[in-house]
Amino acid sequence: MWGAPFLLGLLTSIAGIVLLGATFFTSMVTVFFIGMMLVIGGVLEIIAAVRSRGESRGAFWSLMLGGVLTTVVGILTVMYPAAGLASLTLLIAGYFFASGLFHAITSVMDRYFQWGWDLAYGIISVFLGLSVMARWPASSVWLVGTLVGLAVFFRGIFMMSGSLVLRRGIRHVQA
Repeated sequence: MWGAPFLLGLLTSIAGIVLLGATFFTSMVTVFFIGMMLVIGGVLEIIAAVRSRGESRGAFWSLMLGGVLTTVVGILTVMYPAAGLASLTLLIAGYFFASGLFHAITSVMDRYFQWGWDLAYGIISVFLGLSVMARWPASSVWLVGTLVGLAVFFRGIFMMSGSLVLRRGIRHVQA
């Protein structure tokens, strides 16, 4: 009962290590995937606009324009993956910076329980955001692939640890 999730977690962790070894390839596949999801989402939004045409004129135009924009951005991302990767890298860097700034400021202002950890997270995130921005566009080559690889690796670790907790629980119930 616990062996299959453990094996799946092990294979997922191995896949994460492989992805970390090929960060540029991982980055490009991720950008292609995001582009295709944008295209699919945009087309579905256009379909929703056409289907809601008789209900509300404002909803129709909102859905239609949003769908067209999403589809065009998706197509451009797939056609020009390097530009899409550079844009995604800037977006992530901006997120790191803004999120870190928010955490740092709120932790100092509110001084809640263990606020120092949140302050440390904020400072590290601001530094990471600034570092990625300072090295942009060269940071585009490795950032997205590294983040995806780490996410897959740690997902596998969490799956394995969850299966071991399940194993422990099963043994406890049987005893």
